[in-house]
Amino acid sequence: MFVTSRLYTDAVTTGPSRSTMETGTGGPGTPGGGGNRVRPGDGRLNDRTTNQETVDFGDVKVIFRLCPNCGHDNQGSEKIPYCPDTWDMTACARCAFIYLEKSVAYEELLSNMAWEKTSKAEEKRRARSRPISYRFSALTRKRLHLFPRKNAALLVGRYARPGRVLDLGCGDGGPAQDLSERFVPFGIEISATLAQRANAVFERRGGHVVNAPCVTGLKTFPDNYFSAATLRSYLEHELKPKEVLHELFRCMDDNAVAVIKVPNYGCVNRMVTGRNWCGFRFPDHLNYFTPSSLRTMVRDCGFAIRRFTLMDHLPTSDNMWMIIGK
Repeated sequence: MFVTSRLYTDAVTTGPSRSTMETGTGGPGTPGGGGNRVRPGDGRLNDRTTNQETVDFGDVKVIFRLCPNCGHDNQGSEKIPYCPDTWDMTACARCAFIYLEKSVAYEELLSNMAWEKTSKAEEKRRARSRPISYRFSALTRKRLHLFPRKNAALLVGRYARPGRVLDLGCGDGGPAQDLSERFVPFGIEISATLAQRANAVFERRGGHVVNAPCVTGLKTFPDNYFSAATLRSYLEHELKPKEVLHELFRCMDDNAVAVIKVPNYGCVNRMVTGRNWCGFRFPDHLNYFTPSSLRTMVRDCGFAIRRFTLMDHLPTSDNMWMIIGK
């Protein structure tokens, strides 16, 4: 029997994780080194906090991050020049993973900096910073439909067995409505407003939404619970991507698949357009994946790659898609 409504509005935690990262003592660029074991979420990743003034959202709490892929502390390292002064971007000295060194705290994302607010602020920023190209892009969006577009719901229908499907960062639940009736949608969404909207949609089909950070929401589900999951434009936003993937692995049954879509930092468009690349969203996008770093992270978390062809990560495409399973 499915629970028809379960909204968690007070579930911001930083408890211990199943995932483990090594931090060596041999200095930058030294793999392993014997050092201490760091668990993302055990406090060491987020015990350095401060408040930062923002243009659109006032004074917000931010967290200083170790590398979310390997746990290395890159504070003081050279910054990548794409980022604005207030949000430092770096390439890890040990594993080369590209990420923002500061993240807005989870509790800010519940309401103050919820997605429905930051996305509007980002549209205004782009319109101010590049008015001609932004207006041209908005007027020519039909160009996006010149070629067949991938759809997470269709990929789930093609690769997954009927059953429960978890949508991480489900928003208002709109995309999950495309799922076949063979699937029961569940979701995790940190924005309180969007979670309530999605829950009204999902409960009509037997599922529900957890209003919490994904790493917390996943802990509310039992082992081997889902036959599929979707991480559509989500992992780039996640403070603790590796911890989330470990928890997701636990929640998926042995034949389950997950569909991932993230911006492709390795694409030609980023190299050509530089800081105006559409994949940059500060401070919303925390993690910048290349085909290589996405492969590495999902495999480190125990997943097997079911599909990741050249057509899924074309050098000319701003986004890439991957299908993974146990």
